[in-house]
Amino acid sequence: MSNPHEITLAEAATMTHAYQNATQFQGLTVAVKFDRIAYDEILALPGCVAVRSYFALDSTNALTVVLVGVDVNNNDLTNGKIMDGGNKCPIICDINSPLF
Repeated sequence: MSNPHEITLAEAATMTHAYQNATQFQGLTVAVKFDRIAYDEILALPGCVAVRSYFALDSTNALTVVLVGVDVNNNDLTNGKIMDGGNKCPIICDINSPLF
């Protein structure tokens, strides 16, 4: 069975560049990097089958992402671990990535 979430690099680049070039998003965070341990700890929660990413604003009003586990019924596991504090781009970026 193929992964329904997988897209090509070309599709991903088109999508990320559309966001990065949109007037209303100029100067905002373009990506947030989390270490593997953040996903591992969420996915290890009892009943966790997925991770949901919420767009959020941090204490400086900068765009960020909050991660939370999701159960088989599509409910957020808000009593488990919730993650923030990913490395924001532009600050820590792969400037050579075709997605940037």
